[in-house]
Amino acid sequence: MQIDIPEPLLKRLQKHATPFVDTPVDVIERWADFYDQHNQQNMILNAKPNSKRPLMEIPSGVRQFDPKRPPSLLHTRVRGEFDTTSFSNWNDMLRIAHIHAFKEARTFEELCKMTRAQIRKGSYSSEGYKFVPEIGISIQGVDASHAWEYALRLAIHLKVPVKAEIEWRHNDNAAHPGERGIMVWTH
Repeated sequence: MQIDIPEPLLKRLQKHATPFVDTPVDVIERWADFYDQHNQQNMILNAKPNSKRPLMEIPSGVRQFDPKRPPSLLHTRVRGEFDTTSFSNWNDMLRIAHIHAFKEARTFEELCKMTRAQIRKGSYSSEGYKFVPEIGISIQGVDASHAWEYALRLAIHLKVPVKAEIEWRHNDNAAHPGERGIMVWTH
């Protein structure tokens, strides 16, 4: 598909472009991200006061990404909130998500039905597993993309919000080297 961009619109796009770097598609994508971010902010800020979900702030100056279609999370660090509990890295987010899920599941067997993560009953420390004493299970560590996928699945199941503030490292293999982004899911 090809779209003809009228000259006046092209001039508007060029005002927001980095010369010799951005294509019109890059600028349109940035505009769409900006629109999505502000639309999501309005949804969150206009949530009913009696709503059980907390109001989550979205920092200005960061790109917002679709939580169900995240960019590559390779070479990133993260911090954020799962429901109302803060986390400081990808596997910490996964640990907190499972602690929340276990409150609803109540048994290891029911938790197994809710999660896609590799979990084992009791303390197990081989093969990248870390023990979570609060719920008596061990969770296998995963890469950032899987951590997000598994935590998001639990947030959707539990109907709780999750917010991840992402920072890509200055690495040529990162999707957005040196940039910041955010993904927010609310039910």
